[in-house]
Amino acid sequence: MTLSGVVARYADAWDARDPVACAGCFAPDAVRTWCVRPPGDSGRGALPRFVGREAIAEGIAGFMAAAPDMRLVIDALSEGSDDRIWVEWRITGTRQRPWRGIPGNGEPFELVGVSIFRVARGLLAEERAYWDPALMASAPPEPALA
Repeated sequence: MTLSGVVARYADAWDARDPVACAGCFAPDAVRTWCVRPPGDSGRGALPRFVGREAIAEGIAGFMAAAPDMRLVIDALSEGSDDRIWVEWRITGTRQRPWRGIPGNGEPFELVGVSIFRVARGLLAEERAYWDPALMASAPPEPALA
């Protein structure tokens, strides 16, 4: 299966580091939810949610500003029968600016996660992103020696 349609446009916008184009892939009233607790979160209260294109663009822009050299790779993809698309992704980059309690210390990172999208009328109506914020705060693993 290959990446196509609105999810492909969304991935391309991430890779172009264009938060406005990312948000443009969503319906005007779409919801993007992190199904994780960001670093420094006490575990109380609701999960971080971004409702509407403006909030989605602002949330993505904050991440992109912290790692302006970030690169997105799609590792796996699956389409469901209920207008949902599951994507396993990996983002690599350098922590150049602080973001949600993680210092901008010039260290590299590798962040892996899964996003589940609900597509409606050719736009993203919802994204639920699952990832481990500790990966953003740590260096990528060393390559295995043969």
